[in-house]
Amino acid sequence: MIKVNRASADFVADWEDVARMLFSPLFICDGILSQKTFTLEPATNESYISVLRPAIASFHSDMDGIKKEGNTLCGYALLNVGNIRESKFFAQEEIVMDVLPRNAGKRKSHAGIYATIADKRVKGGSPQSVARMLVRMRLVQLAKERIVLF
Repeated sequence: MIKVNRASADFVADWEDVARMLFSPLFICDGILSQKTFTLEPATNESYISVLRPAIASFHSDMDGIKKEGNTLCGYALLNVGNIRESKFFAQEEIVMDVLPRNAGKRKSHAGIYATIADKRVKGGSPQSVARMLVRMRLVQLAKERIVLF
């Protein structure tokens, strides 16, 4: 008997991948993934990096209508959820990352990558730090080999 993994709307499993939508030239230029891809928006006090879950049936339809003014949606970068969660490391403070479902809105496959530094959730508009830079660098490292371009 073959066991099929099924994604849950209430929990993002370690075996799942999440997809960060890529916009050109904002996030990717000449095939190079920018750290801006994983920067929290300061103006909105954003508390997570928006991603979509390919394991949820609405993934492709959820991509429809995603726009970033002045940029073109050109693909997505895949990151394994287990690898994100295992990325616990120390700068001057402990850094922990997690992926949680955010499917309450119109996009049922929506999720968020959250980071905490020294037990405080990272938000857009917070002062820049080495720890925040390490989070972005780690996410770029996980995503750069799994880019799907349209």
